[in-house]
Amino acid sequence: MGSYLSIKMNDSDIQCTLCSKRDISNAAVIWCAVCDERLCQSCNEIHKYLKISSSHVVTALEVYKKLPKFISSLKQTCDSHEEHFKLYCPAHGEPCCYKCTTTKHKTCHGFQTLDSLIEQSQKQFLDLECTIDELNINIETVFNNRKEALTELDDQVLNLAMNIKKTGEKIREKLDSNEKDILQQLSVVHLKYKTIFENTVEELQTMKAEVKSLMKNIEEMREFASDYQFVLGSEEIRSKLKKEKDSFCKYFENDNKLRQKNVSLKFTPGHILNQDIFLGTMVVEEVDYEIPFKKNESLEAAFPLDIFQNIESVKMRTSSQSKIHEGKVTRNLAGCTFLENDQILLSDWSENNELLILDEKGEHLRNIVLDKKAFDVIYVGNGCVAMTLPDAKQISILDLKSNQGKIHVTFENRCWGITYSENTLFVREYSVGIHCLDLNGAIRETIPVHGYITHITSLGRKLYYTEHTPDVVHCCDLNGTEIWHLALDGRGAPKGIAVGKFGFVFVVLENERKLLVISPDGTNYRELLNEENGLQEPHAIVYDMNRNKLLLVKDKTGVTELYDVLY
Repeated sequence: MGSYLSIKMNDSDIQCTLCSKRDISNAAVIWCAVCDERLCQSCNEIHKYLKISSSHVVTALEVYKKLPKFISSLKQTCDSHEEHFKLYCPAHGEPCCYKCTTTKHKTCHGFQTLDSLIEQSQKQFLDLECTIDELNINIETVFNNRKEALTELDDQVLNLAMNIKKTGEKIREKLDSNEKDILQQLSVVHLKYKTIFENTVEELQTMKAEVKSLMKNIEEMREFASDYQFVLGSEEIRSKLKKEKDSFCKYFENDNKLRQKNVSLKFTPGHILNQDIFLGTMVVEEVDYEIPFKKNESLEAAFPLDIFQNIESVKMRTSSQSKIHEGKVTRNLAGCTFLENDQILLSDWSENNELLILDEKGEHLRNIVLDKKAFDVIYVGNGCVAMTLPDAKQISILDLKSNQGKIHVTFENRCWGITYSENTLFVREYSVGIHCLDLNGAIRETIPVHGYITHITSLGRKLYYTEHTPDVVHCCDLNGTEIWHLALDGRGAPKGIAVGKFGFVFVVLENERKLLVISPDGTNYRELLNEENGLQEPHAIVYDMNRNKLLLVKDKTGVTELYDVLY
């Protein structure tokens, strides 16, 4: 219908159309729908006597304005042919003139005259009125129904809220009493076990002081005592150490299971049963607890717990395995270390020049691209790792958060293995020895060791390193004094080395594709893994003392495996 709507009239369109065309301003009082013109009283007198318009039905302008806009804006003249509409096209749902039937509507059928439609309009209008009345009644019915439902809902919510509030007050009165009883029980249990645990802590504190004193005695004897004094003094220290060890072992039933039980406090929320309302119940259970022996590494030498040092008891159990993402060139995973949150960092000593960071399950997190390729890496705390850069004859400390180097130290020769212990970095420089540096890069001293040595590690005040050609594993103190060495059969090329719980040493044989475990005293060793376990080009290895987990680069081109180490 929109094709024959005229422009809507606004408040300014109140002048006589004919007068306006003659630049005369007269107020319009009449509207002729046929002419689509507004007329003043004078023009209307002429309009009604003209032959062409004498039959036109006019409407007072005030009445016309009261019509709905969509009615008053209806056109009666064809814009295309300037003729009055006489026909109605049902196909387009719009009026048209006779000339339109040969142009726009030439393919249409079923035309009706507007006069015939006007005759039918009264009945149709009555039908419209009835339908509107019917719809209005139905809307009013539903409207009233929903208003009543809304009022009823508000009343129900108000009544229910009051009921809930009253019920809550009654429940709280009963729960307050039950709460006091449970808190009283909790206080009694707390006092009982707190006293037991505090006594144990006090005993262990005394024991720690005794062991620390023994350590100090040993250091003083090593530095100042004569051979005679050293022999007799050692017997005295051995006697005191046995006493402390015996006292310590009394805390265990077998292996590392604490004789003293831990306490598990459980609270079970209550419920309503037969109108008996209560807050809940508390259960006290004594449970076994196994100590993971997260001991101070510096105590290891003086307090090794010989009862656990059985090389045959060491077992490996796979925790997870990772296939490392390929690089631009074949990877050469030469070093590895554990980070905070049990994350893993690997150094790729290839032209990829990358460090790779994995999560605790071995899933890839991100890569760090370096200017120079890194050989060995070690975590030194505070979000930083130290790494050796053999081609640059340097070591560098890298901040993993900013990926920026903090410290750079340059040597005369290539540097290979690196480890960290006792707030000291230990770095192997080829043909010179093992340097001891602080975290500012200052060299404190150099331990003279010789041979084809590329991998080192440490525990407490001991250094461990592998020598290949010949194949030997060494253990020395921080002064370079050898404690023990173990020659290996064959030409396995020992590379990666790590120290685990109780001082057991783990060594990778790259050529023979094996993982060995060596006894803490260096007297014997046995094979843990070999080629049948998937070892292809094993190289790097690192041990997590806190979790008793060992990470092994089984294939330096891209396969790592994390093991649980069982004793």
